Amino acid sequence: VKIILTQDVENLGSLGDTIEVKPGYGRNYLIPQGVALLATGKASKELRHRLQHLEKLREGKIALALEQAEKLKALKLEVTRKAGPGGRLFGSVTNRDLNLLLKENDFELNRRAIQLNSSIRDTGTHDFSVRIHSEVTVSMQVQVKGEIEEFPAEKEPEGSQTEQNDAEKQNESFQADQNNAEQEPESLQTEQNDVEKDLDKNETVISQKNAEG
Repeated sequence: VKIILTQDVENLGSLGDTIEVKPGYGRNYLIPQGVALLATGKASKELRHRLQHLEKLREGKIALALEQAEKLKALKLEVTRKAGPGGRLFGSVTNRDLNLLLKENDFELNRRAIQLNSSIRDTGTHDFSVRIHSEVTVSMQVQVKGEIEEFPAEKEPEGSQTEQNDAEKQNESFQADQNNAEQEPESLQTEQNDVEKDLDKNETVISQKNAEG
């Protein structure tokens, strides 16, 4: 049976095409689904009117999509994620994240409209595209910034610090004892010198007395 497609059908044809399909497929599926009409003179006339209407709708949608595309091009998109010192993200940025980012800028789009080759795993500028309409696609960029994860410095255990302080005190005490030990011989030497002087004096006095006698 011959039918006229009223919209694009994958693997069959485009809007307005006249094709021939099996009767059951045409009458029981394509026509009830509203995607085709029987190829009759009346259908052709009806389709022409529909095509004119659809063309106006299509032009209106394309004009709206082009206007939206210009606004999208003007966007400066930035996203921040935790990253290591080398710029490697802890996680990734996906088309879902980009869709949420666009929503924050008042652009309601289907997540499937965002075309990203692969999930973003590094900081820097990355390209992606947005398919607003079957005939309108916008090339865009997103700047991915890294928030460097800083790890706190490890605190020295209190027990270790206490032991270190005790060791320093013991060292100071040992040094003081050593200094005192070094000073003791000097004191003994001084006392010995004083005794020797007293003996000399006594000997001198005795010698003088013997000389007088």
